[in-house]
Amino acid sequence: MSWPLASFAVVALAIAAGFRWYERARPSAKLLALVATLTALAALGRVAFAPIPSVKRTTDIVLLAGYVLGGAPGFVVGAVAALASNVFFGQGPFTPWQMAGWGAVGLLGAGLARICGPNLGRWPLAGGVRDRGPAVRDVLDLHLWVLYSTHSWEEYLLVAGRGVPFNIAHAVSNVVFCLAFGPLLVRALDRYRDRLEVTWVPLPPAEPLPQSAAGLRPRFGGGALPAPAIVAALAAAVAALIPGRRPRRGLKPGQGGHVHRPGAER
Repeated sequence: MSWPLASFAVVALAIAAGFRWYERARPSAKLLALVATLTALAALGRVAFAPIPSVKRTTDIVLLAGYVLGGAPGFVVGAVAALASNVFFGQGPFTPWQMAGWGAVGLLGAGLARICGPNLGRWPLAGGVRDRGPAVRDVLDLHLWVLYSTHSWEEYLLVAGRGVPFNIAHAVSNVVFCLAFGPLLVRALDRYRDRLEVTWVPLPPAEPLPQSAAGLRPRFGGGALPAPAIVAALAAAVAALIPGRRPRRGLKPGQGGHVHRPGAER
């Protein structure tokens, strides 16, 4: 098997594993909508800055998505954003590598939250983006070395050296964007995530009433007051408190809270 085919198989397996991980998590419809929105925003961040080499807002959005939502959603945001934005730039043998690179950025964002905590300030968060953002550039350098060289270390150093100016521009733009909008995006995602997380706690079993409380139940005619009569009495009492409202039928004026039973006057 040739180097291109072997590398493509490895990258394809990595991408498939990331998507399988996301599917096994059984994301809710609200999380799917949020991931789709972040994916579209990340793809637009790449297309909008196309005239400026290596200045892409995709990396920041993907990393912060992984930082707030976790590894699987962050990976999907990065991988699908790369695929979707290449509809504009053009697909090619580099597309799987870009998907793997930006997916790895989402995983690194989740790792940043696990190591440093979910409440990083503006400057520590920008430092995390600076240190982990160039991962996608490293993957693309590896892609050039695997597909278009004889695989010597000298050629890899040459490829990596030629990409240093682009890597610096990428890292600086990531830090600037994160300082400007990073905390705001994190707070917005935090609020949305808190609304998604609902924990259902079963109610404890009902305890029987003690004997001393059994005699406190309302009585009417020697027996327990039926539930419909209780509801009717409460509704009539509430209606009597509203100005301009007449008492409900079955509650005669001047009778207060007395419950009228049909047929009682016979």
